[in-house]
Parts: sequence; C-alpha cells; structure tokens
Amino acid sequence: MAEKWNLTDIFASLDDAVVESKGLLKICQVFRKCYEGKIAALKPMYFHDCLAEYSVVRAKLCRLDSYAYLVWSTNLTDKKICAFYQNMQDVIKKCGKELAFFEVEICKELNYANVILPDTSEDRGRRAWLKKCLKFKPYTLSTELEQLFTEQQMVADYWVRLYNEERAKFAITIRGKEYNEGELMQLYNSQDAALRAEAEAARTKWYEDRQDLFALIYNALLCSRKIACQWRHYENDVHASVLSNDIDVDDLENLVETVSGQDAAARKLAHRYHALKAQMLGVERIPYQDRLAPYPFEQEGTRYTLEEAKELILRTFTEFSPQFAEVAEMFFDHDCIDFYPRQGKADGAYCMEMPVGVLPRVFVNFNGYVEDVDTLAHELGHAIHEHLSKKYGELGREKSCAQAETASIFAEQLVFDALLKAETKPERRFILLAKHIEETIATMHRQIAFHRFELKAHQMRDEGEASAEQLSAAFKEVMDNYLGPSVDTIGVEYVWAGIHHFFEYDFYVYSYCFSCCVVNTLYEVYKSGRVNDFAAKYMEMLQCSGIENYRLALQRFGIDASSPTFWQDGMRRLEEELSELEVLAKEIRK
Repeated sequence: MAEKWNLTDIFASLDDAVVESKGLLKICQVFRKCYEGKIAALKPMYFHDCLAEYSVVRAKLCRLDSYAYLVWSTNLTDKKICAFYQNMQDVIKKCGKELAFFEVEICKELNYANVILPDTSEDRGRRAWLKKCLKFKPYTLSTELEQLFTEQQMVADYWVRLYNEERAKFAITIRGKEYNEGELMQLYNSQDAALRAEAEAARTKWYEDRQDLFALIYNALLCSRKIACQWRHYENDVHASVLSNDIDVDDLENLVETVSGQDAAARKLAHRYHALKAQMLGVERIPYQDRLAPYPFEQEGTRYTLEEAKELILRTFTEFSPQFAEVAEMFFDHDCIDFYPRQGKADGAYCMEMPVGVLPRVFVNFNGYVEDVDTLAHELGHAIHEHLSKKYGELGREKSCAQAETASIFAEQLVFDALLKAETKPERRFILLAKHIEETIATMHRQIAFHRFELKAHQMRDEGEASAEQLSAAFKEVMDNYLGPSVDTIGVEYVWAGIHHFFEYDFYVYSYCFSCCVVNTLYEVYKSGRVNDFAAKYMEMLQCSGIENYRLALQRFGIDASSPTFWQDGMRRLEEELSELEVLAKEIRK
C-alpha cells in the first residue's frame, strides 16, 4: 500500500493525456458530423448504436477530465501542471461544444415512445439516462446557444482555477513553523487554547486580506450562473440543482425549514450541543475555533496509524458485508488512494469518479485523528458506490449528488458505531460520541447554513455586485442561526471565502444534509433488524442509484420518503445520541 496513488492505469504520463485529448476532439467532431440533425429520424436499431457510441465518447471524456483533476489537485503550485489542467479543461469544453447537439435533439425532437432498447443492464442505464435528459426539455436551448454556454463555461473555469491557485498559496507561520491550510487545521485539535486562537486569528487574517479578490471571483461566477439560469427560464436559482438531484423543490424547502427554521426542533439540537460543550469547557461562550476543540479530559495524541485505520475500516465493513469490504480493499491494494497532506496538495477530501473499467480514486489528508478515520471511511463509501453503480454502464452509473452522498455517510456511520461499541470508559465514550455529533451537525446544520448563504448571495447578485462586506454579513447571519448563542462568532464572517464548494459548484452543499437524513432513517432500519438481507438490498440500492431516485430506492426497505415527517424522523438519531452524551457528561462531572 503506497502513500500516494498510482495513476498510470489511467494515463502513463501527462504527454499521453495530451495526445489522447487531441484524438478525442476529432472523435467528437466525427460524431457530430455523423449524427447532427438526424437523431429524431434514426430507426430504433441505429439510435441504439448511436447511444452506445455516445457512451464510449463520454467514458473517454470522463477519463481525461478525472485524470487532469487528480494530477492538478496534488500539484497546485506546479505551474506546468496547472497549465496542463487548464488546457485539458479547454479541450473538454471544446468536446462538449461538439456534442451539445445530441442532448438538444433528444429533448426537442426525439419521440421517446419510439425508442427501443434491449433489456440488458447497460441499456437499462441508457434508458434511465434518457429519462433524466427529458426532464430538462423545457429548459433546453437551441444547439447554437448550448454550444455558446459550453464555451462560456471555459471562462468560468478560469475563475475557479484562480480561486484554487490563490488558496494554494496559503502559508502561515505559527510559533516559528510554517503551515499550509491542511496542516494548520491540525492545530485546532491541540489542547493549547492559545495555540488554537493563534491559528484561527492567522487564518482569519489571511482570508480577510483577500476578501475583495475572493468576492470578485465569486461575483463573476454568480453572474455566469445567473445568465444561464435566466436564459434557460428556470423557476429560481436552485431549480437546476433540484432537477439534477431528482427531487422536488418542496422537498428541499421542507428540509431547510426542518433544520434551520426559527422554531425548528432540529435547529435547537445544534444549540443544545454547543451549550453542553461550553459547560464542559468551562466557558460562557465557545470561541468559534473551539467549537471542534478537544475536551479537557481528552487525551491529546490519541491517533491512528494508516495501517490501524485500514484494519479498522475493513474489519467493520466485513461485519456488515464481506462483499462491501472486498470492494473497499481493492482501493488499498491497487494504490488508488492519496493519503497524506503535503505542500501543493489541496485540502479536504474527495472520491473521483472514473469510467467503466477504471477504479475510482480517493483523495484524503490523513493526520491520524478519529475524524480522519471517519473521512477515509466516508470517501471509501463513495468509491464502493461508484464502483458498484457501473453495473448499468457509463450512462447508467450517473447518480444525483444527493444519492452519491448516501453510501459515504452510511460507511462512516458503520465505522463510528464500531469505535463506540469497543469503548466502555465514560470519558473516551463521551469523546467519540461528541466528535460524531460534531460531524453530524457539520453535515446537517452547517451545510444547510451554507445553502442559505448561497441563496442570499444569489439574491444579492440580482441587485448588482455583492461586496465582500455584504457577503461576510450574510455568512455571519446564517452561521449565527445554526451555531446558537453559546458560540462566539467573531471572525466567522471571513470563513465563506474558504468554502470551495461555493466557487466550484452551485447549490451542491444541501446534498450532504439531504443524504444524512436519508442515511439516519436507513441506518435505524438496519440496526432494528426488521429487514431481511439488509446488506444485500443495500448493495443492490447502490448498484441501482443511477437508474432510480431516492424515494424508489428506499421502498425496498419499507421506508416512505414522501411522509410529511420524513425529514424530522431523520433527526431522531442525532437527538438520541445527544441525550446519551448529556447523561455521560453528568457522569463525568460527578
């Protein structure tokens, strides 16, 4: 098991990827020449062949795009690689321009009733993909305009690149040692409150000094997204995201109200936890950087080696399902994971999708903390999901963001439960449970706060350019709402500039909360034992995630996702864990 991933099964070198990109553009041009203006007139057999050919092209594009991002995200300070990444993005956009006609003609001219596809797994995937395309029929423009918007996205990508490369310059010296942002975050786990305060002050100052630049970048991206929204006549700014996630606008609004409404019981759970932490830390209000700080009785230095983390995760997955663990082990054995933080490597974690026939890649910044073990399990859950969903082919593996987060959160929950079950000491049990609750709050409440910030940012952009001061004020407002009166949010207003999701995606963050609620309900069913062959049905659900939405997926477990109380039910597990934590707190304080 190597510390860095091996990408040679994707491309042997950057030069090979460049050669592939040139040939790929020609393939797309030939595809357009063969089929443009003819989709509606194709006989069923020839349309099937056309769709199969399109699947192959999409697989090649995915391979090139994913490889470029993998190389770039681990070498952000390498100018040659940054230029390579941008060049590949430009080629991919040019390919997209050549292919734009295909989905336009499917939406505007194809009679779906005349489509005949065999009943194979791959063709079931293609059938599901076609139905997803047709949902966008009212919002699809002419081929020429779709091509224009594809090319216009190339300009937006430069803004995203500028943002990421600027953040990659993050370098802070604390007590004589220089840290990048990923390394600096380790200091927030220190028992030294003064050190945590120094780290937060330096980090806040770094972002404060760059607020105007980041505000300019974000305004440019908001403007680009707004233009596309208006031309396509979406009902609102979030409409495209909701369609992509295959959920109703009402579902999302109910979720947001459930988590963040002024009188919402779920919102008060976050406030209740922060009040408990303030008591345990012996302060009236927790400084913002200490909301995730270790407790006084927490043993600093409780860490896991990479081997220990691997053994724990695979053992836990095996207890759930040997097949689940077997798939996860492949990513270790085939060097598909980049583990440790280093200079020039982006912070955070992700799982990168790959086309059929290539294993997904996992990106983490492992420092050995419990949270890092959870994160590794989370991203492996994504990788397992991505691998299994390939059963339905290149088009059939495409899943919504909301569904994509389900497997990762479920995997993380499995590992947490294993950690908690093995611990009997009240202090250590308290720590594990508290960390898990903090993670859940970050997944639910924090992400909905981020979503509400995005809504406010879009609203401000309707009135003109949103200043750094306006963006900061809006961010502080939503953070105050979720953190509650027990957290001092001085300095939090600058944090928005460090949330890469705002810049790289539009209305993505709510997917985490959405999936967390789904998983909480699903996990309760699993623990209850009332569904026979749960693991097998769960694996089937992951395989089918590209061809069915979450409501249909949950029916196999007897869960009615259309229930008016569905979202509130998804909060029950958090409330139970918080109640147990409060009991442990009383025991510890005796």
